[in-house]
Amino acid sequence: MVITKISQEYDIHIPNEFHQTLHAGQEVAVNVDAQGRLVITPIDKIRETLMESFGLWANRTDQPADSVEYVNEMRRGQRLDSGFNLPS
Repeated sequence: MVITKISQEYDIHIPNEFHQTLHAGQEVAVNVDAQGRLVITPIDKIRETLMESFGLWANRTDQPADSVEYVNEMRRGQRLDSGFNLPS
C-alpha cells in the first residue's frame, strides 16, 4: 500500500513507483469501487481493451446479422410456464 495526500485543490501526487504506469498529462478515468477505493485507469488502456473485443461476434453464421432480430428470436422461445414439464 502507498499513502499520499489530496491537496486543497484536490490534486493527488502520484508516487514515483507508479510513474512507469501513469505519465504526466495522460488522460485517465477515475472511479470508486465498492470498498471506496479510487481506481485510476488510463484511457488508452480502456480503448485498447475495447478494440481487442470489437468485432468479436462478426462473421458469425449461427446468428442473424441484425442483433435486434436475434434478441427478438430469443424472446420468442418457450417460457418456463408454457410447455415445460418440470419434475415435481
